[in-house]
Amino acid sequence: MRTFLLLSFLSFFSGIGFAQKDAPDWVDPYKRESQYSSDRYLVGLSSELVAKGQSLAEVYKQLNQMSRNQIIESIHVNVKSETEMNISIVNTESTQLLDQNSVSISKAELVGLNFENYYNKKKKTAFSFSYVSIQELIDYNLDIIKTDTKAIDNNLGIASSKIQSGDKEGAIDLLFESQSKLKEINQSAVILMALGQDDLIDFKKIGQMKLDIAKGTNDFFTIGTINVHELASFYAYGLQLQIGDSPFTVCTGKIGFEDSGKESRFSAEFKNRILNKLSDLETVKLGDADCDYTFEGNFTEANGMIVMVTNFTDAKGKVRATVNNKFPYDAVQFGDLPFLPENFEYIEDLSSIKLTSDQYDYVIRKVDLFKYPIKVDVSLNTTPLVDIPIHFQIMRDEKVEFSTTVSTDKSGVVTFILNKDQIKRSGELILNASIDVAALLDVKPDSKFCKDVVLEHPPFVLKAKLEVLAPTVYVKSSELSMGNPLEIKVLEPSVKNTMAELDYKFIDSPEDADYIIEIEASTRKGQASQFAYFSYLDATISMRQVATNKEIYKYSLTSVKGGAASYELASAKAYEAAKKSIAEDLLYELEYKQK
Repeated sequence: MRTFLLLSFLSFFSGIGFAQKDAPDWVDPYKRESQYSSDRYLVGLSSELVAKGQSLAEVYKQLNQMSRNQIIESIHVNVKSETEMNISIVNTESTQLLDQNSVSISKAELVGLNFENYYNKKKKTAFSFSYVSIQELIDYNLDIIKTDTKAIDNNLGIASSKIQSGDKEGAIDLLFESQSKLKEINQSAVILMALGQDDLIDFKKIGQMKLDIAKGTNDFFTIGTINVHELASFYAYGLQLQIGDSPFTVCTGKIGFEDSGKESRFSAEFKNRILNKLSDLETVKLGDADCDYTFEGNFTEANGMIVMVTNFTDAKGKVRATVNNKFPYDAVQFGDLPFLPENFEYIEDLSSIKLTSDQYDYVIRKVDLFKYPIKVDVSLNTTPLVDIPIHFQIMRDEKVEFSTTVSTDKSGVVTFILNKDQIKRSGELILNASIDVAALLDVKPDSKFCKDVVLEHPPFVLKAKLEVLAPTVYVKSSELSMGNPLEIKVLEPSVKNTMAELDYKFIDSPEDADYIIEIEASTRKGQASQFAYFSYLDATISMRQVATNKEIYKYSLTSVKGGAASYELASAKAYEAAKKSIAEDLLYELEYKQK
């Protein structure tokens, strides 16, 4: 005889007894089998040695559960063997029921479950015996199937009328009540099958009810229109059906588009209405931290169909309840709620958005960079696009030297202003401009979503050549040693070397120069002794911008001392000292103060 179980409701002490003088018959296996034969009862027996000071009531409580679990386990074993048997005879309908519902047997109700307890003082051992009438289980579960089948047929008929009349909110309760009752029917059918009562089950009717509920759900989404509130109510009931009626706390996550994590106004409103509905059902309490679940999900659209998934996820990241539905995009009344997150409507058109410019080859003097901004028109099908972030890259030898993002104006034009901070040195460069996808969609650039979008819809890239010419300098120098011109100048080469490091180019004609530098320096004799001669240097260096005729740099030295074995050598020493001082000041001024 195949045995069985079931139920999430359990009455623990339906017959807790206390120490008896004589052991009950069920302690004896032969008497137990005689009184509670396996063809009429499901039984369980457990025992435990009671320690000194241990509460006998608590021991009985644990033993009752253990003996009940033995019945449960015997039913699990029979369900498994029933499943294997049905697989072997290819009974698809019964096998599906067993596969889907056997895991929930431990939560089902064992109607008529009784407990008897006994304590053997001599052996200090407590016993718990549980038993349930097989016929009672059969009658009870047959009644559930009969009652719930009638209710489902009635509910689906009313729900269909409400859907046809546009009262979809009224149809939701009926559809989900039908789902709940179908779940009860499935559990009862599994119990009956485990008890060997397959011939009492109308598998065809159960399968048809499943199809009818699915049709009702499909009609809910496809007949007429559906608004956000109705959608939210449907999903809220679906989640509650899985999670149960016990109150729990929920931390709010996001219902993001695909895996971008970005919500739209539509999905945010949808999420909030679901949580409000669950709150109305007195199931959910919103929290900020340490919640039982996090409410989150995702949505997308393809081939005219919306797919929306909502989940309750526990603290370990395991999904505890989920509702996943597909429905026509055109059936949804969005009102003023955009379906996609901001700017996501551009994703499909990224490769078609054009970036154009009046010029693709630039030759600009470094001193004039600010005067020649790069302008790019951004358009889709000749329509200018406003507030589109464009990413600019300045490349030198295939390496990024500078990058930034600038958005288009109200005319669909983006203006990139060049300056010396971006381009440290002159030379030939490449300027790339393309849509900044991460900035456009407000997602992380290294996210999988962003990478996939760029891979599937590569943005158009505008390329331009940019030749930056170094600023030109003409140097006019007068360097005297005690009234006589130096045969080999000292300060001029030093100044040129310093400025060459800062990307200046020297020319021999002042007419074509961007800057003119004038150096005036001379030494004079100082004191002398038997062992040393001293010379003193006075010098001035100035730098003027030709275009504005403005002096942008000036540095003066007086009485720079040099000492040696002769005035000539002392003069050279003074020049060397001045050279170092001028180079340091010029470098600091031009690199850090004249940007």
